[in-house]
Amino acid sequence: MRKYQQLALVLLSVTCVVILLVYKSENNRLKYVLEVVNIFGRNDAASLIRIDNSTRLHSSPYDFDSPLPAWQRLGDGFYVYSSFWQKNELAAGGTVISIAVGLEHAAVNFKCQVQHGTGDIATGKLHFVRLDHPTGSIKPPNSEVFVVYKLLCKVARDFGQPTEVIFTDTAQSIKRYVPLRVLESRSVQQKMTMTACVDMTDYLELEEEFRMPSAVLQYFLHHQIVGVEDFIVYNSNALNGATSSLLYSHGIKINLLPYNFPFDLADKQQNRMLIEMDCQMRNYNAAKLTYIGAINEYLYPSSRLRVNNQFLKYAWKVSSDVSRFSLASRSVCIDKRKKIFSDNLLYDVDTQLSSPNERPFQVYKPQDYNRTAGTPDFVKTLDVDRSLVFVHRYGGKCSSKTNLHDWTVSLQPDFLQYVMDVGRELNKLIFR
Repeated sequence: MRKYQQLALVLLSVTCVVILLVYKSENNRLKYVLEVVNIFGRNDAASLIRIDNSTRLHSSPYDFDSPLPAWQRLGDGFYVYSSFWQKNELAAGGTVISIAVGLEHAAVNFKCQVQHGTGDIATGKLHFVRLDHPTGSIKPPNSEVFVVYKLLCKVARDFGQPTEVIFTDTAQSIKRYVPLRVLESRSVQQKMTMTACVDMTDYLELEEEFRMPSAVLQYFLHHQIVGVEDFIVYNSNALNGATSSLLYSHGIKINLLPYNFPFDLADKQQNRMLIEMDCQMRNYNAAKLTYIGAINEYLYPSSRLRVNNQFLKYAWKVSSDVSRFSLASRSVCIDKRKKIFSDNLLYDVDTQLSSPNERPFQVYKPQDYNRTAGTPDFVKTLDVDRSLVFVHRYGGKCSSKTNLHDWTVSLQPDFLQYVMDVGRELNKLIFR
């Protein structure tokens, strides 16, 4: 009996030692996590957001870059960028919506079919919407004149999940296959609050300050802190591997899209129209709100973009026929002594007055926008008061300006406090 008691004591001792070692190991791991997060040392909400984003980075259902779009030739003088499948709600079949451009005198001379994963092919009827040249846009001399189109391929039969739309040039009997992005139905609760479509097609034309990796990181971190949940970047060539890795390491969810535009990019307004169309289709049923902005345009809401934000309350309250909001903006000059762009306090009044036709900064409701066919004539827009949200366009040296004013003077104290809090958090994340 005594031998069994001794054996039991030995086993109990071994078990206690193993438990102690496991406890010590787990305790060390916990201490490491607390040091990384530093949750007791500072109020670092953005760090927790970045950790959450990192865990969802590769498992997000919002794969905005699948399938990858690319400008490809359909026929003589005709190119298509992306195609989207929208199923009919109450009947079989649906519509393929394709974003395309054609030279001014090129004819829309195509037939269309929809191919499914089962191998079945449904013949469709092709319609098109020709979007006129944006008002006020002036064509540079000797540049190619192109027209923006929405090509609509309507089919009345279902064969499962569609995978490609097939365009056939009737003049040459050549078939072109364009991959389809399926617009899935989601409840309001499943949708993200706000996403950003970042237009980097003229990235190289910006001042050097905005092309540095730290400046690119600053842009995305700023908007992540204020509540933007996902980013779609047009012109993946603008971000090199090192910059992309820097963004991913900070838990920023970006979707890089190529933009090999086939014509002269001198017409920026018309090119922006194309990006706007693709952005709205890609965010349809994925986000409640989205916007198209450049890398030097910073959004400043009065509080984080969540349930109690005043701008969001305003946006949800207006009728569904309003699908676009125009935000007030300022041209803020840059003092190189400032560490981050939001520390620049002076804006150029002369620029505001001399550029009344400057492209407005707009936020969209993608689902309502697409119901109006996404054409400017049918889109209802509301102006948003600066006390709810505003935009700063950074650029130009303050030393070269004369009529400068401090933009913080007219800001409500609680709004100013939030802007300062965002700036402090951004400083911590970039210069820690």
